[in-house]
Amino acid sequence: MQSVTHQASPRPTIPRVIAICSGKGGVGKSSIAVNLGITLAKQGFRVCLLDADTGLANVNILLGVQPQYSLEHVLYGAKAIEDVMVTAPHNLKIIPGANGISECATLHPRQQLRLTRELARIEHDFDYLLIDNAAGIADASLDFIAAAQYSLVVITPEPTSLTDAFSLIKLLKRRQGCILFRVVVNMCEGSNEGRSIFGRFAAAVEKYIGVELQYLGYLPRDESVRAAVTLQNPVAMFPDTDPSSQSFIRLAQTLTKDSDSLPIGKSFSAYWYRQFRQSEQAKQQMAANNPATQPVSKERKQENDYVAELQSRVLLAIEKGTADKDAIARMLRASVQAYFKAYQDSPIDGADYIEQLILSPNREDCQLREIYAKLKPWGELKSKEDASQPLAMAEHTLVTQPLAAAVSQHTVQPVEVRASGSPKLAVAGYDKKRFGSQDELLLDIKKQHSDTMPLLTILEAYTA
Repeated sequence: MQSVTHQASPRPTIPRVIAICSGKGGVGKSSIAVNLGITLAKQGFRVCLLDADTGLANVNILLGVQPQYSLEHVLYGAKAIEDVMVTAPHNLKIIPGANGISECATLHPRQQLRLTRELARIEHDFDYLLIDNAAGIADASLDFIAAAQYSLVVITPEPTSLTDAFSLIKLLKRRQGCILFRVVVNMCEGSNEGRSIFGRFAAAVEKYIGVELQYLGYLPRDESVRAAVTLQNPVAMFPDTDPSSQSFIRLAQTLTKDSDSLPIGKSFSAYWYRQFRQSEQAKQQMAANNPATQPVSKERKQENDYVAELQSRVLLAIEKGTADKDAIARMLRASVQAYFKAYQDSPIDGADYIEQLILSPNREDCQLREIYAKLKPWGELKSKEDASQPLAMAEHTLVTQPLAAAVSQHTVQPVEVRASGSPKLAVAGYDKKRFGSQDELLLDIKKQHSDTMPLLTILEAYTA
């Protein structure tokens, strides 16, 4: 079988946007996207493959290329999309995904607008825009599928693949409504099994979800495909007479015929532009429904956007682990100090912070003891009513306890009341004349008292 070169005179003004997706991982989705992209490129089409898996991007790995930049650089304005794009064999264009970057999974409106502008500039240069989606039902995956003209769902004979694909289609139907679904059965024994698997799956989807599926074809279980992944040399690179290559030539021809029968659909960039507009309209509607909400100035809105983007960048740097840990720590400490100086408040929840210190495997107990010593005067508050009392009353409650009174007689100076009337606690000190050095006191306690004796009993004996 020979590859058919596409002879198209009038190029479509909008590319065919096809999202290749699956309910679960491990069904060969990325391998199909790469081989299908190369096959279409060999047939003369202008093809761009967007790796939209922001968790485990691997299109470049399957092709054996090492991109310098990725989609992450586009989303954060560091690079134009042309700078990120990589040329693969047969002039296939690849937009590498942001590998391991969970923050890219939920796009900020600024990122949506930036992605829209970048894609709008290049999408008219292609006949096909293939999107290798992340497996599963994450929000970003659903958005990329919704932005496509139709989705190519990859399933296998495994029951888990079928049930997860069923859930994916059900969620897309509920969320988006009208989506054109095409199904490819991968890793089957032949044509008969492929059609049988599709028939049962399509019947269940139509009965319980009300969605009609179209059969695009099958791909047989092929050890050559698995070996090609290891060698980073896709089977579509084999001669056209090779059986493994012929499977994708057949699939590409079916896809071309099917997509040509459909009217020119929506623009991929237009979807993201609508998403951005809807987000902005929702914010304006919320502000209109709440009279107490003051309109945000353009300057303040811009600053808020910068803060949101800065937060994403910092979280990305921490998650990737490539930035210097000490440099990040210094920046975070300086930020907290600046915030406290500007607003006279702490951005950190103290209770949560202390709990994290306690649970940390690298905790420093001396730091926890210092925190305890500073917080001890407030430790005896029992209720909200106690917490609302003036500090002098709270101190009075503390020193009326028998042990606290005895210890304060030797270690805590009386409360000093300022001219304003607000109390000021003096710094507690250790009474070395009475107890000796702290090491001596510790040794004495260990010698004279049982390990099981309550600490309260021991301290009362020394402060009596």
